[in-house]
Formats: sequence, C-alpha cells, structure tokens
Amino acid sequence: MSEATVSRVLNGDPRVNPERVQKVRKAVEQLGYTKNRSAAALASGRTGLIAIVIEDDLSVFSDPFWATVTPSISRVLMENDLHSILLVTEASKVTGPLTRYLKSGEVDGAIFFQLHRDGLVKTLAKDGLPVVVVGAPHKESNLTFVDVDQRGGGKKATQQLFISGCARVATITGDVGTTAGHLRLDGYLDAHKEIGVEPEKNYIQHGDYSMESGALAMKKLLNLKNPPDGVFCANDLMAVGAIATLEAHGLHCPDDIKIVGFDDSLIARTSKPTLTSIQQDIAGLGENAAQLMLNLLNGESVEPIILPTQIVKRASC
Repeated sequence: MSEATVSRVLNGDPRVNPERVQKVRKAVEQLGYTKNRSAAALASGRTGLIAIVIEDDLSVFSDPFWATVTPSISRVLMENDLHSILLVTEASKVTGPLTRYLKSGEVDGAIFFQLHRDGLVKTLAKDGLPVVVVGAPHKESNLTFVDVDQRGGGKKATQQLFISGCARVATITGDVGTTAGHLRLDGYLDAHKEIGVEPEKNYIQHGDYSMESGALAMKKLLNLKNPPDGVFCANDLMAVGAIATLEAHGLHCPDDIKIVGFDDSLIARTSKPTLTSIQQDIAGLGENAAQLMLNLLNGESVEPIILPTQIVKRASC
C-alpha cells in the first residue's frame, strides 16, 4: 500500500476505499503509531491549534463558569485531534498584538468570549479565519455564535422573586458592555413590565461578575431609603457576595431579602443558604462552540445555537 494512501487515511480523506481504511487503522494500532503534528501541519497547512480568547483580565478565573466551559471546549477539540491555546486579553481593537497573532497563521481558528465590540471578529471572519463567538453578537451579522437564552433567564429569575412574595425587586447586573450582561438586565425589566411595575432607578446596581462587586452593590441597595426585599444577581458569584453583605449587616437570606443567581454553578449548591439560580448549560456552551468550529474548519454550513435556561429552586428564594 502506498505512502500516499496511508497519509490520506490518517488525515481522514473520505475518498479512500473502506477496506483500505480498515487495514491502515489496524496497522496503526499494532505499530503504536502516533501522528507527527509538525509534519501534518506542513502537509495540510493547518497548525491544529484553536485560540480561546476571553476579553477580560485574569480575575475571570475566580468565577467557576470558566472551570466548566473551557475544559468542555478542549475536550471536544482533542477528540478531533485539535488543541486549544487560551488568551485572556483586550479584544475590542481591530488592530493590535492580538489581531496580528490571529492573522499570523499560528492558529486555525478562534473562539471568543465576553466581547464588548464585534469589530475584530467581523474583520477576522471576513479575512477567512474560522471564528465562533460565545454570546450573541452586538448587532445583526452573519457571525457564527452559540448562546443561552440570557434574556429569558433574567426574566425567569425576576419572576421567581415576585412569585415568592417580593414586592421590591432589585438587580445586580453583570458587565452590561457584553450582550450577556445586557440581556439579563433586559429580562429583569421584562418581568417588571409584564406585571405593570416600574423598578426604582437605584434598584439597578452594576457589577462585574466578581464576588466583591456583588458585595458592594448589595451594600448600596441596603443604604437606600426603601431597600428591596428581593435581588436578582446576574451570576452566582455576585449573589454569594451579596449574601455576605447581608450577614455583615445582621440580615438574613431569605428571611429579610430573597436572592436569585444565574449559572447554577457549584457555588450555588454549596453556599449557605443554598442558592436559587438560573441553570444554563455551561458545558453545552463549550461543546457547541467547539463543534461549530469543527464545522467551519470542515467547510460545513452552520446556524446560530441558543440553549434554553431553567430555574433551580433552593433555599435563598
């Protein structure tokens, strides 16, 4: 059997006769052969590397969200003989070090998180780099993306607080410069509009997904003349920070103020009290992002993916 045939089998060429494919794979298994990535890159023009770009700083790793979503991407990529490289950096500028790196041919594609602007990803996609965005685009576009029902989740969280008897519901937002943060806030407003209630302006406090920002925002809410009796926090980490502030002021959740989070991360199940939270499929986000990237690399057509959310009731509300 020729070297060319063996090479085509190892590179997944569908045109090879199935009987020959079986023989080559059997020989590979018996010989313990492993693919030489450098040689394969030279032959195929691909590096086998996918960049995971998070637009933020290293503090993002205090959020358990990242401990779930990034491994789920890497696992799917590795199952398909690809590897990932993690870049935590500013990604709003169309020009700069990140742009030069991604255009240099060092990676075969890029998966972006927490974008504040779409300019860079649109430029990269236009130039032919396979790009997937986790989170809905800021404006209507042909970008390939996967997201959860952020707005619907924010609405469900706020509705749960009303259902539980709250009359004055506040929110601690995430980063509203991202579509996720903005859409969760929209969901909070939708729930108010549905029952004909206008939330007080000061009931909307802005956080950045960190525990510290949740604690600080709750302190501001408690200092209001008419504090809320329920708070929707745009992630679980901020909710835990908010609960800590309550305790520090001699108040308790849910007796004095009820709280709902978002993510349904491990912290929601282990906090005291355990946290009612909006469950999003975090692993599914990563898996679908990786699969969309594989589809793009294979020249297949893709459609945006929106994953559902649901509320998980626990002791905090």
